[in-house]
Amino acid sequence: MNDFIIECVWWLLASPIFIVQWFIRIARDAHFWRIAYAADIPCAACGKTISLVGIWQCPACRFSYRGHVLRNCPICGVMPRMVRCYACNMTTLLPRLCD
Repeated sequence: MNDFIIECVWWLLASPIFIVQWFIRIARDAHFWRIAYAADIPCAACGKTISLVGIWQCPACRFSYRGHVLRNCPICGVMPRMVRCYACNMTTLLPRLCD
């Protein structure tokens, strides 16, 4: 059989899987970008608002920077994984951008 026909058959069999993976990735990225453009989010425990804009300290290098929490550290490039609610002292896990 011709190699081109075999490749076309493999592509047709794999296409639905790749399309589903693409939609899942788009949904995860949309959740990240919705929070990345928000100024605050509600706390999962107490419902009070947690501000995402302010002065933050990098969890890796301890550098303090001003801006949105979902921003890479200007020194080491690490993005924070969680934010703390100061009303109830609980942490909320932040979404990650798919790699």
